[in-house]
Amino acid sequence: MFPPSMDQRFEKMTREELIKHIQEGIKTEESAVTIYSRHLAAIVSRSGLPESDISKIKKTLEILIKANRAHKKFLDSLMKRVQGESIDAY
Repeated sequence: MFPPSMDQRFEKMTREELIKHIQEGIKTEESAVTIYSRHLAAIVSRSGLPESDISKIKKTLEILIKANRAHKKFLDSLMKRVQGESIDAY
C-alpha cells in the first residue's frame, strides 16, 4: 500500500478557524510581553539581588521580550495574508 497523502494525514481548518487561532496567538504574545516587562521592572526595583544577577535576568527577559515582539509581528503579517486570501481550507 502507498502511504497516505498529506491531505489525508492532516485535518484541514477553515479560514475563520485559522484566523481565530492567529488572533489567540497575537493575544498570547501581547500578554507575555506585558508580563515580562512587569517582572523586569519588579526585579530591578525590589529584588535586592546583586547587580550581576539583575543584569543576567534583565538580559534574559529582554531576549524573551524581543522574541515575543518578533513572533507577534510574524502573526500580524500572517493575519493580513490570510484575511486577503479567498481560499477556505488550510
